[in-house]
Amino acid sequence: MIDVERLLILREVARHGSKAAAARAMGLSEPTVAHHLNALERRAGVPLTRRVGRFTKLTSAGEALLEHANVIAASLEGAERTLHRHADLNVGRLRIAAFQSYCAGVLPGPLAQFARTYPGIEVGLVETETDDALALMRAGDADLVIGFADNATPPPTDVPVRPLDRDEYLVVLPDSHEQAKRKRVDIAELAGERWISGCSRCRAHLTAHAADAGFSPDVAFVTEDYVTVQKLIAEGLGVAILPSMALGASPAVPGIVTARTKPASYREVFLSVPLDAAPAAQAFASLLVAGR
Repeated sequence: MIDVERLLILREVARHGSKAAAARAMGLSEPTVAHHLNALERRAGVPLTRRVGRFTKLTSAGEALLEHANVIAASLEGAERTLHRHADLNVGRLRIAAFQSYCAGVLPGPLAQFARTYPGIEVGLVETETDDALALMRAGDADLVIGFADNATPPPTDVPVRPLDRDEYLVVLPDSHEQAKRKRVDIAELAGERWISGCSRCRAHLTAHAADAGFSPDVAFVTEDYVTVQKLIAEGLGVAILPSMALGASPAVPGIVTARTKPASYREVFLSVPLDAAPAAQAFASLLVAGR
């Protein structure tokens, strides 16, 4: 079998044009380089180099072997990068910023899996709204963001974005409401209701959705706590549009019903990781994407 080290020496001679220059680049002596080239030629059974003035050039056989040496060198470099990534994942930290309902409903499972796989990584989590999470990442205070976007608030364009999930908005009504038995509720028929809204992106979605239906919502209460929203609705104090992910992450609240909206509307859950992200952020992003 051909010695890999000797192939790499042949590659350096081809790159630098002489045995002496290749020896300097590799931290070897020129006699050592010459010895390995001679041994490689004996193994090959044909000349691999030739002298042209002060330079060492490859023969046609040497050029053919060089192609294989380049492939092997690239593979070894890739293997080294992989090992470095694993070494970096033995210690370090990962700072995640994500919105509330994703934190409550989806994130615990992937976090536990990551902790089992990389126990040396210290993980920090900030539960915050999407705009604030993106601001943290831009400032270097978060390594990875999980946010959401919809027709009213599109995803950012200045950072890399990958889709993770699609989450439908549902209308939430008191169970005594005249529309409570419908599987789909036309938003236009709720124009005269008092509304309960939450975060800035949720309010923007409600406003845009209502505008499409021809009215401006009368927002009577604003709270970012999904359980509070549902309890206010159960008391007959208003109606709301909530993401199904938020409803699924909340404990059941008696006295309310949910229905799909007409027309239907959705938010897109996305993942954002900087191009120069640390290995821990890249590993966690890969875990999330694989688990979609």
